[in-house]
Amino acid sequence: MAEQVAEALGSATTMTMLVVLAATLLVFALLKVWLSGSKGNTVLLVGPCDAGKTTLLHQLCDGSTHLGSVASMVPTEADGQLASEKAGGATSARPVQLVDIPGHPRVRGQVERYAGRAAGVVFVVDSVDFMPRKTEAAEQLFEVLSAPALARRRVPLLLACNKQDMGSKAHTVDFIRKRLEKELDQMRSTRGALGDVGGGSGGGKAAQLGLPGEPFTFESHARSRGVRVTTATLSAVDKGGVAEVEAFIRKSVPA
Repeated sequence: MAEQVAEALGSATTMTMLVVLAATLLVFALLKVWLSGSKGNTVLLVGPCDAGKTTLLHQLCDGSTHLGSVASMVPTEADGQLASEKAGGATSARPVQLVDIPGHPRVRGQVERYAGRAAGVVFVVDSVDFMPRKTEAAEQLFEVLSAPALARRRVPLLLACNKQDMGSKAHTVDFIRKRLEKELDQMRSTRGALGDVGGGSGGGKAAQLGLPGEPFTFESHARSRGVRVTTATLSAVDKGGVAEVEAFIRKSVPA
C-alpha cells in the first residue's frame, strides 16, 4: 500500500513539474512575441526640417523630386511599390507604406502614432547644413531612439546623410555619425541629471540610450537595446542616389 501511495505521489509530482515547465515556456514565448512585435510594412521618414525627407519620399514613390513643392505640416503617407521596382517590372513586390513626418517640433511627435506598425525608420540629415543644426538633429534623434514603442519592438534605424552629391561642401557620413554620437552622449547625461528621459508623449517609459557608464555610440546602443543603427549616403535629387535607402527599406519590409 505504501509503495502504491509513493508511486502515485511521484507521478503527481512529475506531472506538476511538466505543467510548470510547459507554462514557463509558454510565458517566455508570449513575452518574446510581445517584445519583438509584429512589424508591418510602414517605414518612417524623420529628421529636421529641410533635410530632404519630402524629396526622398517622391523619389522613392514615383522617381521624381517634385521640386518646388512645399513641405506639409502634417504627416504625408504614400502606399505602393518603390519606383525602381515598378520601373524594373517587379510587380509582385510587397507594397510599402512610407510616412514623411515633418521635422517641426509641434508635429514631429507624430512618430508615436505610427510606431506600433513601423518596420523601419530612415532618419534624414542635411550633410551640407549639418553643423549649424547638429543639436536640433541630435535632439530629434534622441526622441526617436528613446521612443518606447520603437525601442520595445527593436525597429531598425538608418541614418541617411543627404546631399552627398555636393562634393566637398558635404560632411562625410563618418563625421556626421561621430558628431551625433557625441551630441547624444551629452544629452543623455544632461537629461538624466534633470530627470528628463524624453521618449515623446505616452507609450510607456522611455528607453535608455546605450550602455550605462560607457560613452554613447550606435554600436553600444545596438548591443544594449538590440536596435540596429546603420548609416548611408543619400542624394535625394538623384534616382541613383537613393539605392542604399531602398536596400534598407527592402531589408525592413521584404519583397
